[in-house]
Amino acid sequence: MNSQIFAGVAIAVGLLVGACEERTAPDRRSAENPEKYSRDRSLCQGQVDEYMRTRRRVDDASNDTFRYDTERAGRDGLQIQLANYDDSRTADKFMASCMESRGWPQPRKSWWQRIGG
Repeated sequence: MNSQIFAGVAIAVGLLVGACEERTAPDRRSAENPEKYSRDRSLCQGQVDEYMRTRRRVDDASNDTFRYDTERAGRDGLQIQLANYDDSRTADKFMASCMESRGWPQPRKSWWQRIGG
């Protein structure tokens, strides 16, 4: 009896997780015109790289002021991890915005995937 209940719960959880997974269809237009997509993507990547390089320079300069306080407190590793995570999210958003402005719509995320971002 318990194994049947467990199996039923496992199947229900599997179906629930499968239903929550976002399925993204490949962009049909990128397959139709791969040269333009590739060119636009490389242009956007160049813009993102330049923006992130400038932003990192400014952030590093401001963090240098407080570096010794955080090193004494032993929090240097955490600040680096948080900065890298923030940079990754910012670069992704900037890239999506650039591609949208060039006519490549980005897939919409579900509400639970947009929380915190």
